[in-house]
Amino acid sequence: MTYSIYCRNLSIIRQLFKSNSALISQWCKLNNQSCTTYAKFQVERNIVCSASGNVIGSVAHWKPLTLLNCFDRLLKSQRRLRATHSAYTGSATAPVSDKEDEQEYNEYLREICAIPGMGQRVLVIQPDIKGGSRKYVLTTKELKLEETCTLVHTLPNWKVVSKKIVRTDFENTSEVFGSGNFEVLKNEITSSRNISAVVIGIDKLNGLQINTLQEAWGLPVYDRYTIVLQIFKDHAQSPEAKLQVALAEIPYVRSRLMLIHGGFQTEAAHIVGGVTPMTLDRRRMLLNRRESKLKKQLEALHSKRQEVRLLRCRNNVPTVAIVGYTNCGKTTLIKALTEDETLTPENKLFATLDVTAHQGLLASMMKVTYIDTVGFISDMPITLLDAFRATLEDALMADLVIHIRDASHPDRKLQIISVHKTLENLLSEEKKKNVIEVYNKTDLLSPEEAALLDPSVIQISAVTGQGLAELGKAIEKGLLATTNHLKKVFRIPNNHQMLRWLQQEAAVNSITPDPRDSQYLIAEVIISHSAYGRFCSTFSRKK
Repeated sequence: MTYSIYCRNLSIIRQLFKSNSALISQWCKLNNQSCTTYAKFQVERNIVCSASGNVIGSVAHWKPLTLLNCFDRLLKSQRRLRATHSAYTGSATAPVSDKEDEQEYNEYLREICAIPGMGQRVLVIQPDIKGGSRKYVLTTKELKLEETCTLVHTLPNWKVVSKKIVRTDFENTSEVFGSGNFEVLKNEITSSRNISAVVIGIDKLNGLQINTLQEAWGLPVYDRYTIVLQIFKDHAQSPEAKLQVALAEIPYVRSRLMLIHGGFQTEAAHIVGGVTPMTLDRRRMLLNRRESKLKKQLEALHSKRQEVRLLRCRNNVPTVAIVGYTNCGKTTLIKALTEDETLTPENKLFATLDVTAHQGLLASMMKVTYIDTVGFISDMPITLLDAFRATLEDALMADLVIHIRDASHPDRKLQIISVHKTLENLLSEEKKKNVIEVYNKTDLLSPEEAALLDPSVIQISAVTGQGLAELGKAIEKGLLATTNHLKKVFRIPNNHQMLRWLQQEAAVNSITPDPRDSQYLIAEVIISHSAYGRFCSTFSRKK
């Protein structure tokens, strides 16, 4: 599309909206700036995208084909302002419906921090932080860069086209980088035709930093928090997971609202009518209503989950929670332990967001329920963790916890410490004693690399089955120590109903003929305290 066509489209829009001269002048002011930034980049790069997937404030939004759409949003915003004014001045107005709330929230989200529903060609910049609280410990800048790139590739149709490490004193500048590096990056990004977005490998940038970078580079800028949040939104399948992701989003959106309130309002906000004190109040109310609604819905689901846990307790089936860093092989291990062919492990980050339960049998025939959980990540924002706390309760209340470590990952030391730090905040002192440490993916190591692993940690491969027998014994030993289960040996007459009772109510490990009397059998059994009491009462045996 040529620049002349762009101007012709603008001329048509001037005629269509000449009755709104104030709004047009506001748009023209922005357009004059955009000709050298947003519009210029868009024309030169010839990026093709649908108008419906555009995000206000992103480069793609300023294409001529979307200008009408932009003004349509602007007029809708003006109508909402009038409706809000009526509400604040006491005029009669209909109550805001959930549908209207949802529509307004989504539009607000697009203004400040949403990720477009299309692919991106991304430059990933990993700051090499000189010092302060964000200085890398137990990892390297190269490994952090690779993890950030992996996060980006997890999003559909996102591709890392360039990546680099840039030294910075991150904590003391709104530009993130020093003036020299900042200018070099600005020249590189603005002259490139192959970049449509920039991702900074920092857990969370503040709103001022994001706005400063976007204004200088003319491209959308994202941090790790935004990328992880979008991955969660893409992968959430169950109603509970979707609710938890929506709840985790609220604090981030609220922080951006506070930034706008402080005067750092984006041009994107201006084009939809600006953010006045009245709209700020309305948006605060909108966020509060949404947060309250999500919490109530989650509480209802939480009650149902408690009922399921109570049923498990009544059935005396012990639970084992599988936890670990994202993509360490948790689902693959559960599939190997349960032989459940319906499980489909995926080699991607945060493939599992829903906590699911799977029945399995140990070699002793003891029934076990394995709990699959959401994966952890380094510098996991506390707001994400808090939103998923209700789901993680299944892991917190399990009889035993298995921490899976990816033995093949070059950054495994940081991953192990990140998981331990998270568990430290989640588990009680008693539960911390019931954690089994396991190295997975040892089949990917050379003998020399395997020899360097901690010998006190069980080594397995969920793919080849190596070490699973040893793990099964450790699980049985751990469950016997933490649950009301006993190992018992019974001498039972042949074809007696005692055996049938035990097979229904307990885990019968083995049955062998009594070498002293062929009329009897020797049964090795794992049985709960309550079931053992019923057995003694039913068959008039002494405990």
